Amino acid sequence: MLVTREIDYTLRILRALCRHDGKRLSAAAVAQQEHMPRAITLKIMKRLHTAGIVESSRGAGGGYQLAQPCTGFTLYDIFSAMGNPILINRCQAAGYSCENLPPGSCGICREFSRVQTVLDAELQRTPLGDIFTE
Repeated sequence: MLVTREIDYTLRILRALCRHDGKRLSAAAVAQQEHMPRAITLKIMKRLHTAGIVESSRGAGGGYQLAQPCTGFTLYDIFSAMGNPILINRCQAAGYSCENLPPGSCGICREFSRVQTVLDAELQRTPLGDIFTE
């Protein structure tokens, strides 16, 4: 499955943060707004913080906010930051060595490479801010 539950939750978290445009939100507030389990929300928020997508602060006015406007991120960025590369087939992975044919001689792999290029371009095309407008 391309869009795992974790990616779905990640996008919902980012949608909540985009809606609040620069204001800090607690993980609990995001979880409530997006109808998600609080523990999972917090876990994903920490991963997004580690990836540099969100910033966090503690204290009374603390919480999470986007590190840059949501127009600065695409679906491709989010998949990459969460460690979920979207690959058509294993032969698209960096450093893959086919056990059947020499590199470049497999028509299936060449076609998957073409499709992979198109998919990557599409995932990089639309900023999240455009996706999250309602």
